[in-house]
Amino acid sequence: MIWTTHKLSAIAELTLGKMLDQKKNKGEPRPYLANVNVRWGSFDLSDLREMRFEPHEAERYGLRVGDIVMCEGGEPGRCALWKGDVPGTMLQKALHRVRARQGVDARFLFYSLFAKGRAGELEYLFTGATIKHLPSEQLAKVTVQLPPPGEQLRIASILGAYDDLIEVNRRRIAVLEEMARRLFEEWFVRVAAGTATDDGEGPLPTGWSMQRLGELIQLDKGVSYSGDGLTPDGDPLVNLKNILAGGGFRTDGLKWYSGEVKARHCVVPGDLVMANTDLTPSGGVIGNAALVPMIDRAGRIAITHHLFAVRPLGGSPVGRHYLCQWLNSPRFKSYARGHANGATVLGLRADSVLAHRTLVPPPALAKRFEDFASSSYVLAQNLVRANQQLAASRDLLLPRLISGDLPATAAERELEAAA
Repeated sequence: MIWTTHKLSAIAELTLGKMLDQKKNKGEPRPYLANVNVRWGSFDLSDLREMRFEPHEAERYGLRVGDIVMCEGGEPGRCALWKGDVPGTMLQKALHRVRARQGVDARFLFYSLFAKGRAGELEYLFTGATIKHLPSEQLAKVTVQLPPPGEQLRIASILGAYDDLIEVNRRRIAVLEEMARRLFEEWFVRVAAGTATDDGEGPLPTGWSMQRLGELIQLDKGVSYSGDGLTPDGDPLVNLKNILAGGGFRTDGLKWYSGEVKARHCVVPGDLVMANTDLTPSGGVIGNAALVPMIDRAGRIAITHHLFAVRPLGGSPVGRHYLCQWLNSPRFKSYARGHANGATVLGLRADSVLAHRTLVPPPALAKRFEDFASSSYVLAQNLVRANQQLAASRDLLLPRLISGDLPATAAERELEAAA
């Protein structure tokens, strides 16, 4: 079978997104992707911003299913395949749109660029001494090997099947998380809505109370670290990038740290952490909480000083799962934003968190919720581990398949075993 080598500019249309300028941009507000929304192989669409686009700009800056979106700066080369999750989404200037030409399978092209980016094969094209960029003229020089169209489709289907299995598991995880959230709302949020503000109390059913968080938890701030301690062979360092807008954990934001840490800086899977700092313009991260998941390569897991470890006190009637839901509730989010200080970087002090008045249910009801949420969490973590194994299998096959070193028939047998 003959494979041919092509410049990217010959097999794909390359377009850079629109410059963000609130004063000059005209038209109707539309959602757009920024650099922070593009992860390795996926998109984070939890906090899409809007910018004005005119009707004639829809084709130039719009996205179609099958377009490859690649970071121009930040972490140049990081890319994902657009599947039309949010119709009408546009592109900001910090991103390239790579659109495969006729005769080129978009998914095969994506996996080729994904593999090159992850392997560091695009770095020789980067510009900039401190902040790296991948300009359009440099991206156009990337070379891609292509087999005949039928083989492109076959290879892309094998690799895509791994990602499809991963996506199914992600949706199952989301369902489990949503079940816990809805149960929390049904059992507790409606009761909280009947109480007054944090300065007072409304009527509560028998056995319920309002208590300061300081009576229920202790907070440990993470380690202040220097760049010297960040090494590829270090242990996981959970940081602000791991906290999703709206709450929850994102694994691809991990750093790796070899510096000295103390016991109070460390967490284990299942521990609760909370953001005490926020760099976003909307303040959508401050106070958000997440449970630490199972992490590959995890020996010691530390957190940075931008996070608190939230540790229930002995005898506390509520556990980590209840606290996680409460901290991510609109009531606490409003409190956290109102008590955060800073003009550009928001900071939330530990004493402000501990002073917050929290709804405390009867112990028996709190235990029922904790038992349910804990079981859902265990199931979700099993799916997380399955996804880690699937991703590892895919990444082993990826460079061999897109280079032609591994026959598709052999990869299909491995996929069947994995499925």
